[in-house]
Amino acid sequence: MYASIFAALVVLTIVVELAVHAVRTDPRDSRAIAERELQLNTLQPGERVLRMVSVFKRPAINYFRATRGLLVLTNRRLLYLGLEPRELLAAPDLPPTFEERDFPIDTLVQLSAGRTWFGIAKAVVVHTPTATLRLGVPSEAWPSAMGLISTMGVRHQRAVASSAEQHAFLARVDAERRAVEAARHKPKYYVVRRGDALGSIATIWNTTPDQLRTWNHLPNNRIRIGDSLVVRPAL
Repeated sequence: MYASIFAALVVLTIVVELAVHAVRTDPRDSRAIAERELQLNTLQPGERVLRMVSVFKRPAINYFRATRGLLVLTNRRLLYLGLEPRELLAAPDLPPTFEERDFPIDTLVQLSAGRTWFGIAKAVVVHTPTATLRLGVPSEAWPSAMGLISTMGVRHQRAVASSAEQHAFLARVDAERRAVEAARHKPKYYVVRRGDALGSIATIWNTTPDQLRTWNHLPNNRIRIGDSLVVRPAL
């Protein structure tokens, strides 16, 4: 019996310490701090915020110390800016530290609605070819999160359409290049007209009468109107 009471007291003590630890290391104004960092040090010249939502990330190894911050969609990228919790023994005047990750707005990055680990809270899930980032969303911020997911979806569709157009354009360019290359390897012909002479035709096509006679198997310089002469052989 005494062992059970002692074990319960130990568990209660640990829970209380974790709660105190979480309160002392989790700044209550985390959004304001993250917004200030975003405006002063993160956004690039000319970069505009389109959507922004409060998010948090709880590592499984230290669930009670959440990294709180912002998920921001700008006109250039998708950005996660998280304010890391202070260490329990750290000096209170130390500057905040941030976790920052940014993702391009292209066909490889997508957002979806989901749940945090253990399904406790709603989440925005960032899908990339190499990793998945799961960010919890406070219940009051969920409408903003859905708006961000919707806007990102529209931009993703535009990126897909733009990629398809670019691939089609590159295919046309490649086809034209192949056609030009094929034309270069075909012989070029010239139809003799009134007033033409073998020498004048050679001058026009940057060659010599001797070459024209060789290419066309002519015994002499005599040509007739309507003759089709090779003026550039196949390469």
